[in-house]
Amino acid sequence: MAGKISFPHGNDWGVIGPEGDHDLPVDSTLGHRFHLVDGEVVDRYDGVTDDRVREIDAERVVERQAEELQAARTALVRRVKSEAAQRIATLDWKVERARERDALNGTKTLQEVYAEREVIRLASNQAEAAIAKLASQEEILAFSW
Repeated sequence: MAGKISFPHGNDWGVIGPEGDHDLPVDSTLGHRFHLVDGEVVDRYDGVTDDRVREIDAERVVERQAEELQAARTALVRRVKSEAAQRIATLDWKVERARERDALNGTKTLQEVYAEREVIRLASNQAEAAIAKLASQEEILAFSW
């Protein structure tokens, strides 16, 4: 096992090897756990074993993936809401026409237009509920509404 580390790409990422410039503060084969601060090698993982470092890294990957999935869900919900709003807005002319017809003829066509809008809202709500259950980026990408 090598006991020296170099920082060939700056102070943030060490490379362990026999010809390194700095001594390791703990025995390790993982260069990424060390960074250089004011000329001193600092262990990002506070001296835990390399096996524990790998576990911590794996946990962080899982957390990051969960955050990315939630961000993708949130973006998809925004798109659904935006599209629903657009679909509802495109019915504005029907609302105006229905009001006029109802005023002239004593009909209730305005209720029919409002029912169309409600169908859009319900479909949007169902889409949002379905999005909340998506469990992977692939499912997010495949989702359509």
